[in-house]
Amino acid sequence: MKKVLQFLLMFLGIGSIFFLPVHAGTASETEEAELSLLMKAEKSVEAKQEPDDRSDAVISYESGAIVYVIGETEDGWYKVSYQGKEGYIRKSALMAVDEIDTAGLDAEMEEIEAESKMIVEEVERYRAEEKRSRMWGVVIVLLVAGIFATGVISTVKSGKKERSAREEVGDTD
Repeated sequence: MKKVLQFLLMFLGIGSIFFLPVHAGTASETEEAELSLLMKAEKSVEAKQEPDDRSDAVISYESGAIVYVIGETEDGWYKVSYQGKEGYIRKSALMAVDEIDTAGLDAEMEEIEAESKMIVEEVERYRAEEKRSRMWGVVIVLLVAGIFATGVISTVKSGKKERSAREEVGDTD
């Protein structure tokens, strides 16, 4: 009887292993290959928090938007990044971007840089003119005050000379 009971327990133990639920790996358990690609969204698509269609959306892309892909999972998802957020998009929702015109981008960046330099130089020139203008304003005020003071002093001195001349004339009279 003991052998039958042992056999039954062993049969149930081994049999229960076959009926245990099997689950797919989560994002942390799934292997990811690192990438650095630019791809295009074929249609409006949402990047999910985890590589699962039922996961919450963290980033939304419009149709034709350029998507920065930073990784790829084994089960058909791309890991994407946008403004510090990361999410997962099904591979079928993205397509390869035709060659990027790096020469055109370089020319555009040079043009923007030249415009920025011009703006900075214009602002610096304006500030220098404003500083010179204030300095000349101070110089003009000092000159006007000096001329006024000279006029007052000379008037006072000439008034003293006239009084002393009158007093001398008055003394001899």
